[in-house]
Amino acid sequence: MITIKKMILLLILTVFGLTACQKKQTIEIRNDFKKYYDQFQVEGSFVLYDPQTAKYIFYNQDQYKQTFSPASTFKISRRVGGQKMKYWLDKTNYGNADTSGGIDRFWLTGGLRISPEQQIDFLKRLHDKKLPFSLRSTDIVKRIMITRDTLDYVIRAKKGWGGHESKEVGWYVGYIETNGNVYYFSNCIQIEAEKLNDTDRTYSFDHARKEIVFKILEELKLTSK
Repeated sequence: MITIKKMILLLILTVFGLTACQKKQTIEIRNDFKKYYDQFQVEGSFVLYDPQTAKYIFYNQDQYKQTFSPASTFKISRRVGGQKMKYWLDKTNYGNADTSGGIDRFWLTGGLRISPEQQIDFLKRLHDKKLPFSLRSTDIVKRIMITRDTLDYVIRAKKGWGGHESKEVGWYVGYIETNGNVYYFSNCIQIEAEKLNDTDRTYSFDHARKEIVFKILEELKLTSK
């Protein structure tokens, strides 16, 4: 017969075992990634999360929890309506869930804000099918997100560009699947709006969002040319 003391002991051992099985998070700081941002004359930050080893790789970790306009990394149809949109933002815990600024502008120049940390969290829940949407809808979104599909890896990602105070903010967020593993990434670049005063600088900023990510993934040996 199992006594109360034995049950408590078993419970403690079970909890301890579950805790012990959790992977200890590690962090690697890559200040050398600055060269890629300098190449495009932008500021910014990069984070890659490896859930297999619970490892984070950071450039400019100070921006990890800093919030910016999500721009087109968040996309809607205005027919959804403000009330329903607010409901789903709250339900999915997307950024600060602020819809102020107009139904078709809040994610560009309105009140909606999201951090690189929250982008990574949202991507993980999307990949793991833990968002409150049907599997069919989730699978459709995943297919739409494919930007590179090779024999060795698949990249699913989304770009975004919006205004934030006196700066322009560019995003490229997503994840790469390779060799049975998945790696989540967020690249957030910024530049003073007044510096985008000619076509060449505008093109360079637009291009930088993706190219910085591709250069970093290649250096980390997660992709090849």
